[in-house]
Amino acid sequence: MIRTSYKLLATLLLSAAALGAQADTYPARPIKVVSPFPAGGATDVLTRILAERMAKTLGQPMIVENKAGAGTSIGAAFVSREQPDGYTILMATNSTLVTNRYLYKELPYDPDSFAHIGMVGVGPLVLLSSPKRPFNNTQDVVAYAKQNPGKLTFATFGPGTSSHLAGELFKERAGIDILHVPFKGATQALPALISGDVDLFFDMVATGMPQADAGKVKVFAITSPTRLATQPKLATLAEEGYPAFDMTAWFSFVAPKGTPAPVLEKLQAALTETLKDDAVKKRMLDMGIDPRSGSAAELDKQIKTEQPIVSQLIKQANIVLQ
Repeated sequence: MIRTSYKLLATLLLSAAALGAQADTYPARPIKVVSPFPAGGATDVLTRILAERMAKTLGQPMIVENKAGAGTSIGAAFVSREQPDGYTILMATNSTLVTNRYLYKELPYDPDSFAHIGMVGVGPLVLLSSPKRPFNNTQDVVAYAKQNPGKLTFATFGPGTSSHLAGELFKERAGIDILHVPFKGATQALPALISGDVDLFFDMVATGMPQADAGKVKVFAITSPTRLATQPKLATLAEEGYPAFDMTAWFSFVAPKGTPAPVLEKLQAALTETLKDDAVKKRMLDMGIDPRSGSAAELDKQIKTEQPIVSQLIKQANIVLQ
């Protein structure tokens, strides 16, 4: 019994020493950052901004790899299966860590199978319309939808994403029936909107507003409870007659579960320093994304706060995916 105890103690001490050595040398090679949306979309752009700045702190390149589809599930499943050594991390959204658990009967990953690095930022969406439709404002959209139930379509980043939930919330609050058409991201949804293949789209400010400013799409309102400082003329949906309308996208970094705490601490410190960088903050705000603390505690709180709200919305909308 004593000999067994000594062996166990020796094993624990060796493991602790190995973890300490790993933390001391980490990172010793480039870090892969998985973006679960196509290249060129708002999430991808944000991921690259952060990765470039974090790499300076960590002293190693951070290489962004896109693995898009299935409401972030493809990218999330990939990262969840990677070695928990800090060399593969994921840009996770509310879809990844909250919505998908209520939306799908089966998921290729466990939303709780990640170690939390930290909260990155929160951004509202904008309600866009195809230029080929005769709508001039939100009221026109709702009036047409009520007269023609089921005929209008709305594009999204994919099932369970923030744009999907925004559309479902809009349907519920406006009392209308519009059809969901999922894409893999904004880079696919926007061309469909511009061409008139779909009628509406709740998009991120970063990708939607440039198209609106260029006259390629119409923009009617924003999904946050208050107006954006960078888009002060854009009314909120609450102001448009839908009280308490609040649907935003949020972003975070996570790693495979089991990643050593000292490694997570280095990643979290690099993220926090990045989010304090004035140049990074400006670029995020220009994208319509409010920078957050970078802490794991804030991410934990965000997930716990949002779970009952999203669960109820999905039940009310009767959304179930295979």
